[in-house]
Amino acid sequence: MVCIYMKVKSRAGLANFILAGTEKAGTTSMFTYLSTHPSVCGSSVKETDFFRNLYSGDREKDVVNYARYFEDCADEVPIVMEASPGYLGGGEEVAARINALLPQTRLLFILRDPVDRMYSSFNFHVGKLNLSADLSFEEYIDKCVAYDSGQKTPAELGIGEWYLKVISFGRYADYLEHYYQQFPESQIKVMFFEDMNRDVVGFMRELCQFLEISPDHFDGYNFRKINVTYESKVKWLHKIAINFNVKSEPFLRHRPKLKQFMVSLYKKTNQAREGYDEMSDESRCRLKEYYRPSIGALQALVDIKNTPWDI
Repeated sequence: MVCIYMKVKSRAGLANFILAGTEKAGTTSMFTYLSTHPSVCGSSVKETDFFRNLYSGDREKDVVNYARYFEDCADEVPIVMEASPGYLGGGEEVAARINALLPQTRLLFILRDPVDRMYSSFNFHVGKLNLSADLSFEEYIDKCVAYDSGQKTPAELGIGEWYLKVISFGRYADYLEHYYQQFPESQIKVMFFEDMNRDVVGFMRELCQFLEISPDHFDGYNFRKINVTYESKVKWLHKIAINFNVKSEPFLRHRPKLKQFMVSLYKKTNQAREGYDEMSDESRCRLKEYYRPSIGALQALVDIKNTPWDI
């Protein structure tokens, strides 16, 4: 079966495995872990976002442009991957684009309790200075609902459209169904963030089975969480650090020890605290009601009895 993967890869030098969602559900950690496996080669930047932002529909042009992210991957490496969690939210359009260029690629979707995921996303983007620190989570929910229901535009709400869509991205079945329409079930793997936290070794073994690579690499592996949300002390310094991280990613992405050292050093200088406050009971209840109808749809789509976060 390995030879099939090599055939897919050698035909165009493109990815044959994509971590396609979702945001704040461990895709950065998973990309980092898998990149150390001798049978896996990751893209030069984790989130190419090619099929959201760069895809043209001109096959010859797209093959050339997409292949640039995998120029460092040796021909003999069977699994070539990228990780763009925004692909899930791209829904029908992105699923069709991936299928047009990579019809045999395998797709992994790591899903997280949609309530916790939205709160994590909010705090993450406040920390990344994409959302105002003066914006409360309750106000953020109000704005997302106003956009989601068509009552107000992003311009009226004063927030970028992508961040307003975060609430709807948690209705996973609405977006996953387009991937099941485009790809056979054998090429799609749905896993859960909570299972990864509970038993990361078992999680990796199951994923390696899906990719048909040896799981032995992860015996005794140091599974360190990556991309943990934290609050900075000096905002202007944090903005500089964010820009540096973006520009240096092609170099640091495949040097995880060096990157971890630099991140640790930076946090000692400018981290106010790691993590964030607990969500209010009112907000949690409100979001549970919002997401409740979508849980059954997800279970039917993926053909599972329960999720780790039935609500």
